[in-house]
Order: sequence, then structure tokens, then C-alpha cells
Amino acid sequence: MPSVARTLNPALAALAKKRLLFFAGKGGVGKTTVAATVAFTLAQQGKKTLLIELDDSARAARFLGVAPTDQPTNDARPVSPSLFVLSTSGQIALEEYLQLIIPFKPLLRTIVESRAYQYFVAAAPGLKELLTIGKVWYEERKREAEQPLWDIIVIDLPATGHSLQYLRMPRAAHETFGGIISREAERIAAVLHDPEKTAVNLVTTPDELPVSETQDAYRQLTEELRLPMGALFINRMHLAPCPADVLRSTTLHGPLSPKERQLFELLLRCGHTEALETDIQTARLQPLQALSLPLIPIPFAVADTADKTIVEQLSLALTTVAAGPSPRTKKSARQRPHAPRASHAETSHAQPEE
Repeated sequence: MPSVARTLNPALAALAKKRLLFFAGKGGVGKTTVAATVAFTLAQQGKKTLLIELDDSARAARFLGVAPTDQPTNDARPVSPSLFVLSTSGQIALEEYLQLIIPFKPLLRTIVESRAYQYFVAAAPGLKELLTIGKVWYEERKREAEQPLWDIIVIDLPATGHSLQYLRMPRAAHETFGGIISREAERIAAVLHDPEKTAVNLVTTPDELPVSETQDAYRQLTEELRLPMGALFINRMHLAPCPADVLRSTTLHGPLSPKERQLFELLLRCGHTEALETDIQTARLQPLQALSLPLIPIPFAVADTADKTIVEQLSLALTTVAAGPSPRTKKSARQRPHAPRASHAETSHAQPEE
């Protein structure tokens, strides 16, 4: 049976025209889940997509069903013909750079395992952040047959405080250092500040602390760093079809057995609880309405491992059924990805370290 063609949420469709999509958010809001879902969704639309996570934990890779590796690697690993994932860090990026200038592997290994090198990497201010963002810039510049290797690159940044340091470092390095470091940092900063290529997206949940931190991150990104913004993804949204007061006043009528009445009363209580949570979330999110960002809600969901993974479920929330044939790009002949089945229940709300 052919798959149903789907089109992107209008706000996400606008983001799909960029080259670099950064995702930032407070730890625990499901940022990695959202970034993986966006990458998966764009790949389904025919975009050759690279998902980069800026640490070596490979959590995003696991969401997409990519098995962990024994050794850290700076190479993109395939999820499908149109979706790839890469886990990188400052140390891995630095070693990749050193491989370009020290091709003799025994000598390279001697250097990176030396105590002096380890001390230098740990002590050099901002070096790891600059090299990691440099890896993103390097992937954006890759070409294949004179065309960009990647249609779009999705970057899962660390938690908000550290993520801003990554985004701040290229401009700071350009202004602080001289020589080749300043020149390379300027080239990286130019791409980050290009609104045609780059968009920084915020991820939050409808909870008091994440909402407050999102406001602060938005202020820093727009007023201090002056980076081009994308959208605000609100994760774990409760969506009730009617207000709580309507459900509260609903009563049961007609001939019902005691078990049937007990079941329907339980359903009404559950619906009332969900509606109350929806009303509370709406009030908490009110301060974010003032931000000049399109809002993309993502529903609270739990993956059904017998049916769809959490990424596949949430991807449906970012698309609608298309009226005509499926959207195609110049590279859409590539096979669309299917997120591999997870062997355990993954949720968009149980990832405290994101």
C-alpha cells in the first residue's frame, strides 16, 4: 500500500529553505528528540539531511536506530539514503584537523596521547567550541559533483548555557586572535550570521523554568549575538479538544451498567485532567507570545514500539496530509527513511539530560 503524501508545517517549510538549523534549549526539554524528528521529517521530504550532535554521547543516533560504535568517529553514519547522523566533539574535531597536517598516524597518535596535548586541549579557552563549530562549517562546504553534499544540516547543540558559548565563540575568536585563527573564525562567523543560510531554533516545554530560560536565551541570541532566528518548538504539549469547565459539567444519561458507568466516569475524569493541563500550559506559555518567532507545537507522546518510533510519531505532528502528489526536490529520488524500530520505549518527555 503506497504511503500517504504529506507536506510540511508552514513554519518548518520556511526553515527547510535554510542550510543550517541549530537547535538550542534547556536540559530536559527534549531538544535532541525534536532535532532528530526535524531531521527525519526533512529527509522524508527528499532532503539529503545530516544531523550533527555536538557531543560524543550519540543519543540522537540512538533515537534514529544507529548502533553505537566502539571508537569515536567523525564520519557521518547512514540512517537511510537521505538521512545521516554524526556525533562530534571538540577533541574529535581537533584530531580530524591534525590528521590533515600530520598524515603519519603513529606520530599523530603519539601527539594526541601525550600529557602536554591533553593539557593544551583542556586549558585552551574556547578551542573545543571553535573547532566543533568549525566541523559544522566544514560539512556545510562539502561538495559532490559541484553541488552541496548536504541539502540541509540539523545541529543539536548542548544545553542552553553551553550552546550559546558554541555560537559565541567564532566571533569572539575573530576579535581576539590574529593570523589564521582569526581568518578561519571570521569565515565561520559569516555563515552563522547569514540569515539566508542559518536559523537558530529554540526548544522548550510549557513549564515555568524552561519558559523563563527560553526568554533569556532569545534575548542573548537576538540582542547580544545577533544571530538569525528560526522557530520556537514547544515540546510535550497537552492538547484537549474542549475546555475543562465543559467536561466538569458533563453528566452521563441513559441506561448504563455499573461497569459501563464506571468506565465512562473514568474517561471523563481523564479528559478533565487533560483539559486542565492544557489550560495551565496555555497560561504558562503566554510570555512566549511576545517573541518574534513562529510557534511549532509538538504533542506529548509515548512511542509504541509495535507500531511507530517516537521520531515517526512526532514527525506526523510536523506534517499534514498533502492534497496532491508528494513533494519532491531535485534529490527526492532517494529512498525515504524509515526510523528503525527501537527495542525499548522511547519518549519525548523522559530524556532529562537533553
